Amino acid sequence: MKTGLKCLLLTILIGYSRTQAQEKEIKWELSGYVKDLRTLFFVDGMDSVVTDNLLHNRLNFQWYAHENLTARIELRNRIFYGELVRQIPRFGRLPDINNDFFDLSFNLIDDRSLVFNTTIDRIYLEYNKNNWEVRVGRQRINWGINLAWNPNDVFNAYSFFDFDYEERPGSDAIRIKKYTGIASSMELAANITDDMDEWVVAGLWKMNKWNYDFQFLAGVARQDIVLGSGWAGSIKDAGFKGEFTWFKPLNDHEEGAFETFLVSLSADYSFVNGLYLNGSFLINTGLESAAGLEGFNTLNFDRLDTKRVLPFPYATFLQTSYPVNPLLTAAFSWMTFPGEASFFVNPTLTASVFSNFDLDLIGQIFYEKKEKGYEANSPAFFIRIKWSF
Repeated sequence: MKTGLKCLLLTILIGYSRTQAQEKEIKWELSGYVKDLRTLFFVDGMDSVVTDNLLHNRLNFQWYAHENLTARIELRNRIFYGELVRQIPRFGRLPDINNDFFDLSFNLIDDRSLVFNTTIDRIYLEYNKNNWEVRVGRQRINWGINLAWNPNDVFNAYSFFDFDYEERPGSDAIRIKKYTGIASSMELAANITDDMDEWVVAGLWKMNKWNYDFQFLAGVARQDIVLGSGWAGSIKDAGFKGEFTWFKPLNDHEEGAFETFLVSLSADYSFVNGLYLNGSFLINTGLESAAGLEGFNTLNFDRLDTKRVLPFPYATFLQTSYPVNPLLTAAFSWMTFPGEASFFVNPTLTASVFSNFDLDLIGQIFYEKKEKGYEANSPAFFIRIKWSF
């Protein structure tokens, strides 16, 4: 029954698009990129190295079917190969993740040394007329404001550590938006699900006052009542942003349910020489002190939940970047977890080799306090080449 309903909804979506195509000349747009990501994992106290390779292609199709109607499909094609694929049993389960109603992730090849996965992470119809916007299908409902953590992002949470997924996850959902002014709007969104434990329905109101953009949200998200707010503005020349959301379980006695209040505040500043600074902190009142990094896997982004993006009750974040020259940018991010004997560093060097072609050198290193001082916990280093079109 569930499979039949999914097929019916997909058939309606495709059929409606074809009908509109007959009424007006088709206009297409195609964009995307090809990336090659090489990874080095150091294990056993830096004595051993495990390599991993990812060839990543993204295709973004946009079709202007009518002056008021747009259809969009975006695909991720990823080929994983290398030592890590061979060492992790059933590695193919990691990229073949389906967090939504429609199963649009497919492993075309899944063997011991190579995995080829295709995922449709955007497929929707968007209707615009006057001040109304209606979008149906897999889409990103982006209600977050801050850089590192977004308590307001109740539909599709993401992890800061998943740096190679710039587009971020989407949701199978219906969203209706009404623009009420130049910087104000109201919207209502609900995901498509047959499991009430995964149901998310919420409304968002945006307004501008005192040169600040404010937003207020309310709804139900995965068996939690959610109430939240956020803002973006400035104090003199420095940007000032914040988000907070209260999660209250509908059933306090259900296993794993907990009430929490998430707060994320950030400030950023750009100097005239191009130096950029961003500082932020996160408070999650529902989490108790975590026992180090045990069980925390930055490679596993399955079923990300806004309430549990980090396993720590407190976190601070500092990021700085500087354009060394027009073709080279250096950046450094530092994350700490107050009360925990650990921290995270993320150095990055980006070179613009030529137009639409970039080279990135990236490090992700967690440090934990041991008997002899702080030691790196399986540091990872990445070399990424990206060509955009």
